[in-house]
Amino acid sequence: MSDDVVIVHKSESQATSLADQTEKRLKGDFRVYREISNARSRRTLPPQDFNPSFIVSLGGDGTLLYTARTWGLSGIPILGVNLGRLGFLAEIEPEQLFEVLDSVLTKKANIEERTVLDFSIYRNDNPIYKSTFINDAVINKGALARIMSLKLSVQGAEHWTYRADGLILSTPTGSTAYNLSAGGPVVYPGLEAVVVTPICPFTLAARSVILPLHFNVEVIIGEKANDVLLTTDGQHCLPLRDDDRIKIFRSDSALRLVTNPRRHYLDTLRVKLGLFHEKDDLK
Repeated sequence: MSDDVVIVHKSESQATSLADQTEKRLKGDFRVYREISNARSRRTLPPQDFNPSFIVSLGGDGTLLYTARTWGLSGIPILGVNLGRLGFLAEIEPEQLFEVLDSVLTKKANIEERTVLDFSIYRNDNPIYKSTFINDAVINKGALARIMSLKLSVQGAEHWTYRADGLILSTPTGSTAYNLSAGGPVVYPGLEAVVVTPICPFTLAARSVILPLHFNVEVIIGEKANDVLLTTDGQHCLPLRDDDRIKIFRSDSALRLVTNPRRHYLDTLRVKLGLFHEKDDLK
């Protein structure tokens, strides 16, 4: 384990206080670099020789997404502490922070690798942009909610045409985000798949589909696609044109999350979705 650690936190008082405590715990044994995730000022870069062995993210799922996109897709383990509301990604509770931190330092922590997806945008058969998403890539209208035509091509054949307000392309990890709100399925995060969910489809027959990552998956933008945007992880936005093709494939990047030692993912799902167990008090 190297002697470098990153702490990414929101600027709110609870996150700042936990960051101070974490830095105090690590200082002397580690060189600590701190970053505020929601700072308006330009990001200050760490030293060139900075090589973190793990990252602590203090905030919510949005903070962890920022942390992962900025630092964590090189396979560096992220310890995500939930100071927000949901906490599907950041699943460590504040009171568990130092217990789990100690397990990381002693190499006893359970670390789970999540599927990350890459996408390429092709225009006139030429690649113009390539990037990565952890949760989802969303295709929709910018200013006005108008129906658009989107074709889904699988293994080289155009199998579906969606007439909808948009389309969500989700990783299993991101299936509990916008995909779930749009009526899509919850997919266990350890699976290798892409979830395709239409947003407010024109016909009730249009449904989500779960596809394996070894399939060639493309979305083709239909005609008259004015003011169409592709937004990744709710943080980056790109304009699209008629006949643009978005190809989806498994990324070589790795997202590695330190898991909650006291709670299984299915327990988290039950709690966050407000479901109950037969032994729970229904009152």
